[in-house]
Amino acid sequence: MNLSPLNRRRFERFKANKRGWWSLWLFLILFVLSLGAELIANDKPLAVHFDGDWYFPALKRYPETTFGGP
Repeated sequence: MNLSPLNRRRFERFKANKRGWWSLWLFLILFVLSLGAELIANDKPLAVHFDGDWYFPALKRYPETTFGGP
């Protein structure tokens, strides 16, 4: 990073604040984890085992007749 002397000094002072520094890292980790939340918490299952076959509705759309629908 190419920071100005003023911003470099501000960044070093922020890093010296242990609670703020670890809170920033915790926030960044939680943010990155939340990017994958749509895969876990949605209206489509990730994988389905039906009649001996595996289906992945989160990745591909299947017609209702595949699962015994009208």
